Amino acid sequence: MDPLDYASNEELLGRLAGRGAAESLLQEHGSLTSLATASFDDLTRVPGVGKSKAAAIKSAFLLAQRLSREAIPESPLVDSPIQVANLLREENRTYQTEHFQALLLNTRRRLIRAVHLSTGTLNEVHVHARDVFRAAISANASAVIVVHNLCAAAHKLCYVERPLMCRRPPVAPLFSRVLAREGRYA
Repeated sequence: MDPLDYASNEELLGRLAGRGAAESLLQEHGSLTSLATASFDDLTRVPGVGKSKAAAIKSAFLLAQRLSREAIPESPLVDSPIQVANLLREENRTYQTEHFQALLLNTRRRLIRAVHLSTGTLNEVHVHARDVFRAAISANASAVIVVHNLCAAAHKLCYVERPLMCRRPPVAPLFSRVLAREGRYA
């Protein structure tokens, strides 16, 4: 956590306008909402707040308003081998060696992020379970799908094994693996 996450409104405003000006602004306006609606001229009337500090304060509130209106796109649903292959096919298509990746999912099976964990040789890739679970824990993932591509020309099949449930520690269900190549599935 960033130390600013625990800062008071006065401390945060003090970063923009200085401690004395922040105290005066909050006393005069009473709330952040009132301060956000204050005009540029109202802000500059407060002792210690010039044009540059008033512009910084107005800019901060305008950015906050824009952030609240910004639409957050929903991440892709990943609950079938076809969706996994479609998500990673183009990335894996050009690899000349085997690569091991993990898809970290939330409780609704939506992608949090894809993590590249290891690069191997032409026909094998090594990865330790701690690397997979470290990534899953740091992302607060509730499920993990591990994926590796097959580079040998003879291997052109994609399959998924049954989910493996972790008994100790209860971190996340682990879908054992998806092998992706050439867009065919079993």
